[in-house]
Amino acid sequence: MRVLKSETDYISSMFEDYFRLSEAAVSPLMSDAEIEEALNELHPKSFPCIGYFVSTASGCIYDVNYISKDMLSEWVVELNIR
Repeated sequence: MRVLKSETDYISSMFEDYFRLSEAAVSPLMSDAEIEEALNELHPKSFPCIGYFVSTASGCIYDVNYISKDMLSEWVVELNIR
């Protein structure tokens, strides 16, 4: 789970956590076009947000989920957090 404040945070998170490429120059499993397509498809609607990964049933792939600033604000009110 990470706070994503910008596009840079998003891309870093995807490469470090989602693609597991933080120590590799290229992915042996994905082409550059496939990586770019995934980044566009999995992109959050807006920043800032909280991004987190959930393992799928197979355990090999992760779903990417986001909690928006608006959603977090609603929860703060519902939970009476000051």
